[in-house]
Amino acid sequence: MKNILAFLSVYAVAATLQGGLVAESSDCSSCEKGKTAVGAEAKSECTASKKTLTLKVGGAVCEASCGKLVTALTRLQGVSKAESCTKSQMTKVSYDASKVCETSLRKAVTEAGYTIEGQQVSLPVEGMECGGCSSKVGKVLTSLDGVINGSACHQSKKATVMFHPDKTSQEKIIAAIQATGFKVAAQ
Repeated sequence: MKNILAFLSVYAVAATLQGGLVAESSDCSSCEKGKTAVGAEAKSECTASKKTLTLKVGGAVCEASCGKLVTALTRLQGVSKAESCTKSQMTKVSYDASKVCETSLRKAVTEAGYTIEGQQVSLPVEGMECGGCSSKVGKVLTSLDGVINGSACHQSKKATVMFHPDKTSQEKIIAAIQATGFKVAAQ
């Protein structure tokens, strides 16, 4: 029995040193303090503050302008990736919310000489079972002031909304969906 316990102890230490065992705090609000790890895993960052912002940007119509926009965004501390499409004029930014906020990202877009025509969010919605459910959510979305377009799909269990960020917010959109009796799942 002592040999088995000794083997398990050695195995656990070896797995820990190889990054196989990681203990994380269930509350990632203070990642640096709440995360404990040994080896390569100790250097990884908590994903709780990782966010994505998707904007419809006016004026980014060629490769050069998209490149200028991407450069302006990736210069901000906390931005890990930025992509811009000339056809859709959509720009997607991956960032660390503990280092940069949405307001700073929007400001970088406008300071680079572009206009923000809308912000897009895709929200997981629980409880939609049929086309009637999708229609109910879609109608409440399109009735909101500041929403450019909105739709919901009961098959994918998602609502996709394009809105003016200066007229409404993601929080107001979530509240409107939940007022219909459906629940927006945590992201």
